[in-house]
Amino acid sequence: MEAPLLDETVEGAVDYKGNPASRFNSGGWRSASIIIGVEIAERFALFGTSSNLINFLTYQLQQSTATAAKNVNAWSGTAALLPLLGAFLADCVLGQYRTIVLFTALYVLLFVALANYVSVLLFIFNGASVKDHEDLLED
Repeated sequence: MEAPLLDETVEGAVDYKGNPASRFNSGGWRSASIIIGVEIAERFALFGTSSNLINFLTYQLQQSTATAAKNVNAWSGTAALLPLLGAFLADCVLGQYRTIVLFTALYVLLFVALANYVSVLLFIFNGASVKDHEDLLED
């Protein structure tokens, strides 16, 4: 009789209840679909924000096109490098799923804060540029 190609449990791995992880009942496409959905939403948010950020910086904050492009490139570069920090935290500190949940919640929270900040600025300035209301920005 031949030995099975795969053991039923994964050595050294446990499920969320602390039981040995079954190779056939844990992980798989259900977990992968959550990660894929989060990544797709993150990409839409990143590219949507990048394209709108250049307009906001030039028209509302009155930055030159070169300065606005520099700021958007710095923001995009930072967003591209932050997965390295997430990988370190996932591998060494928090674990995969805690890291994914933590950073997804943080990402959503910061995008809501950004949207609210822009909404408040547009309400305060009523469509006018920031340069027209410099007195409101001084302490």
